[in-house]
Amino acid sequence: MATINLKSFPYSEDVSCPKCKYIITLYDPEGSEFCVCPACHSFIRFANGSNPVIQKNAPPISQQPVLKLGNVGNIYGYDFKVIGYIEKKEQATRYAWREYILYNYEKGYANFAEYDGHWTFVAGKAFYPNLDNLSDRSWDFINYEENEYNLFNKYTAVTTALIGEFDWDILTEKAKTAEFVSPPNIIYKEQDKPGSKTADFYLGRYTEPELIAEAFKTDLKLFPDKIGIGANQPSLHAKRWFAVYKLVPVLILLVAVIGLLASYLNPQYTVMDKDFFITSDSTKVNEFKPFVTPPFTLNKQSSLEFLIRANMDNNWLEATVVLVNEADNQSWEVTESVEYYHGYEDGESWSEGSQEANVLLSAIPAGKYHLNIYPASGDVTANNLHISIDANPVIWRNVWVTILLLCLYPIYAWARMRNYEKKRWMSSDYSPYETDD
Repeated sequence: MATINLKSFPYSEDVSCPKCKYIITLYDPEGSEFCVCPACHSFIRFANGSNPVIQKNAPPISQQPVLKLGNVGNIYGYDFKVIGYIEKKEQATRYAWREYILYNYEKGYANFAEYDGHWTFVAGKAFYPNLDNLSDRSWDFINYEENEYNLFNKYTAVTTALIGEFDWDILTEKAKTAEFVSPPNIIYKEQDKPGSKTADFYLGRYTEPELIAEAFKTDLKLFPDKIGIGANQPSLHAKRWFAVYKLVPVLILLVAVIGLLASYLNPQYTVMDKDFFITSDSTKVNEFKPFVTPPFTLNKQSSLEFLIRANMDNNWLEATVVLVNEADNQSWEVTESVEYYHGYEDGESWSEGSQEANVLLSAIPAGKYHLNIYPASGDVTANNLHISIDANPVIWRNVWVTILLLCLYPIYAWARMRNYEKKRWMSSDYSPYETDD
């Protein structure tokens, strides 16, 4: 068992390999019971202070560890020394990963697990006491500290190579492991470990290589590149989604309230709603005689919404409307057209255009006004033009457009988050997305 409740790392101790006499450095000599000779790969046991005994040969490692034995670093508020390196694989598969045994003089062991360039800091109840509240149940999820962890994988882990020192016979261990994820965290449930009749739980925390490299003063270039999405790798898209999904409904409600409040404090009213008789100008092609409307008054600065309507049937009408301030002759000119066509083609009816057109003028000063109208049409028999003007219109179209724009980014973030999660779960046999189209 690891030596704990100390105020600093214990002094290291050198021992001689009983087979090849290579000098092996032990960093926790009182707590270590097994070690590996890096020269002859002997797996050596120290039993109750007796002479070291070779148990068996340990398979040589296939990769050089990124964190060297004896490296010291501070991660998540704890000082750790690297005392072991293990290469593991999932039994009967090709899935392999690496683990670094970390020793802390106060609480004991933790480790870094690295798979496809994704690193996870893993520790047990000595570091996370609430893990002791978890029990061994055959669930597809685990509730821990108000988060739900979903079953991601089940496998039996076997050791394929190792160096360093250990407090248990790791070569005989074949723990049945279940992984439960709630990014950036993961819970490991291990069963059938030697000397344990109950399941052990460990909490993992996704850790960026940059943080590890800085903590252990290691060259970042030595770290393997990331491949794919890690089981507990946090999603930037999820972070964005959770940052906005509660805020956007509030903003939508605020926009709606502002629209309602504006209509209440500055109510819409009609200043003109009239049909005008128009006559064709026989001296000009498609033009009608201009006319002037009766005056109307705006008591204060207002926006004006014009509705122009003409009963066009497979034809068009265009009207240039000039709003004139009778006090200073300041004018605002707009031109709008009304076009409506319909018919039958290949046995089906069709239509396009409209018999109405809308125009909005903003910030028109208070005063007395009239309109100068200049109509033109492809139908010389047209004789009616309807014009209505509303002051202080609440443009609900703008409100809906604003709400739609507010929804676009959350929809985008949600879609990207969902796509990210589907890719994450592609490597799991327990994907909640497997039945999705």
